[in-house]
Amino acid sequence: MNTTTLIQGPIIEVMITLDVNQEPKVTYLQDDEVCTGNVVVTCGEDITYRLVNSAGYAFMGAGFLTPYDNIIDSVQVSADGQELVLVDEDSVSGTTKFQLIFTNTTNSLLLLSPDPQVINKGELPPKY
Repeated sequence: MNTTTLIQGPIIEVMITLDVNQEPKVTYLQDDEVCTGNVVVTCGEDITYRLVNSAGYAFMGAGFLTPYDNIIDSVQVSADGQELVLVDEDSVSGTTKFQLIFTNTTNSLLLLSPDPQVINKGELPPKY
């Protein structure tokens, strides 16, 4: 994985579990608390999503609804697929929505996460 010169921003743990119907559930944790996965950025930083307790899954990348809005400058995935870093230089104000994309060892199908958001320049995230 390439390194950047930005400060380390939030680290969000991502856990994938299967329910009784074998349907995957993606849970986001920050500082050991369940969260939405959303991040508010007020300066350039690296936003890290880290897989935990999710054997058989790996990050493949991130898909953006608006990939040309320049909110996120690049995406980096570690060689083992256990970390995904969104590089946000915080040069553009606004909100971008994306989904994390996972591979799995069971089949060749890809899993999409619920859509977290990155909000630049201190805008408040929407209430759900």
